[in-house]
Amino acid sequence: GKNEIKFLYNSKKLEDKEAYAYALTLHKHVINELDISKNDMTPTQVSELANKLNKRIIDLFDKDSEYFKDQIQGKNIVESDLLTLLIKEKSALKTPILISEEKAEVLEYPRDTIKIDMVFNAIKED
Repeated sequence: GKNEIKFLYNSKKLEDKEAYAYALTLHKHVINELDISKNDMTPTQVSELANKLNKRIIDLFDKDSEYFKDQIQGKNIVESDLLTLLIKEKSALKTPILISEEKAEVLEYPRDTIKIDMVFNAIKED
């Protein structure tokens, strides 16, 4: 529905767990969590996520992750191979991500959840 938000995060990352705790405080929204450390994503789901975020697959990687630095950075890898790598090494996905019907947003900091709530409220009231 309109006030449903998917919360994509990695429960093995402390900041993601903190952001999830903030997400649970969003009063006007139903939160459906997807913990990528426990659930696999399909190539289609990752591609759709990239489209919704208006980003390329390479932009979905956490540039600070060891995996990105060791395996991806500075290498010329085609998009389809990046997709395969990201699905295999899901801990390299930049999380957390809030996804609503209309938009998706990568959170830089756990408290950004609060700002996002205001944005989603503004969308809903249009």
